[in-house]
Amino acid sequence: MNPLSDSDVSWIQIAQDCQKAANPAGAAEAIAKMSPEGQEHPSVLSLRWELDAQGGNWESGLTLSKQLCSVAPENPQSWLCQACCLNELNRHAEALDMLAAVVDRFPKIPMIAYNLACCACRLERLEEAGKWLNRAVVEGHRLDIKLMALDDPDMLPLLDQVCAL
Repeated sequence: MNPLSDSDVSWIQIAQDCQKAANPAGAAEAIAKMSPEGQEHPSVLSLRWELDAQGGNWESGLTLSKQLCSVAPENPQSWLCQACCLNELNRHAEALDMLAAVVDRFPKIPMIAYNLACCACRLERLEEAGKWLNRAVVEGHRLDIKLMALDDPDMLPLLDQVCAL
């Protein structure tokens, strides 16, 4: 992927500032002023995805996350964005299958295993969810995973297991 032009760097900085100021329209306007190549850059696609997620525009976010997976497949965040959209669209089985297909590419990223546990919980596949949760703990920091799971409504079916971590 080519680096952003100086002009596009300026526009993305403006877009990021607008996002931080809770001005999604301003961010979208700045992105629209970027070159077509710049608009396809992974950092810009990520920002556009964040704007869609903040606005609850999950169908658009799913399209962007698929683009991200295509242009930045080595970035685990690309896959997590796609899983997030699928889950928000109540397509939990698709999210689980997609993450399960890439989990071994990212053995040191506990959030992929954690999200697999969430998907499995939503599908009421609790034994599988427990295995993914354990893997997330092994890959990540036990206390961080435990605290996240205790605050996550998706993990409620595994509350006993989470408390035992």
